[in-house]
Amino acid sequence: MQKWTLCMIIRKNKVLLKFGRRSISKNKWNGLGGKIDKGETPEEGIVREVKEESGLTVTEMKKFGKVKFYKGSKKEILGLGYVFLVTGFSGKAVGGEEGELKWFNKGRLPLHKMWEDDRYWLPLLFEGKGADMEFVYDRRMKHVKEYRIYNIRKI
Repeated sequence: MQKWTLCMIIRKNKVLLKFGRRSISKNKWNGLGGKIDKGETPEEGIVREVKEESGLTVTEMKKFGKVKFYKGSKKEILGLGYVFLVTGFSGKAVGGEEGELKWFNKGRLPLHKMWEDDRYWLPLLFEGKGADMEFVYDRRMKHVKEYRIYNIRKI
């Protein structure tokens, strides 16, 4: 099973998103993150990915939770993700070959150009809560067919 990281970087009332240029998130706005390298912890992975994708150095983060994604049905798991909230960082965000970076107001996210599952869990993150999640997408990975959010807690 593939393991990866994802984070939402927040500065005041804004969220930093990346417009994907390749792989499964091509042409979607998404948080920063990626595959966990062999021997890395999820925390080490997200720090590395943020540096590679934005030039920012993470100085403060909290674990939001874990998420499992399925394609078509629960018989085909795509992977396990570790989601983080990053509230402390240094440097200036600069996009690169992975994609353009842009700060969005929390209340004006481009949800129509993001993964559909984001609308289910981002409000919890913005409220300072964490959770574990499961999302079953259709075979084309366009729409959430079913989901479960559990272990909701303060972070």
